[in-house]
Amino acid sequence: MPSQEAILREQYTALLSSFTEAFPYIQPPEPKWWVGWMNRHSCAAIHTAIQTLSDHHLKERFTTDSTGRAISALLREAAMQRVVNSVRGGSRE
Repeated sequence: MPSQEAILREQYTALLSSFTEAFPYIQPPEPKWWVGWMNRHSCAAIHTAIQTLSDHHLKERFTTDSTGRAISALLREAAMQRVVNSVRGGSRE
């Protein structure tokens, strides 16, 4: 059974690869960004945020910082949407 560290390394490597494929012309965000994202969100959610941004029509203007902020915003938005949907689905009106 792989260690937690090995699992995290594999996930980080996959996400970093996804980022560099989506944005080959900019440096990936600093590790502190990835640590924060991976502590709060699933790898699937992070990957989805990267893919969503990679389809943006202004992608060529993105910088490392703007991309990091945008990924954070997309992750927060997706989390909030899940909360709203779960409360709506559980309410009895």
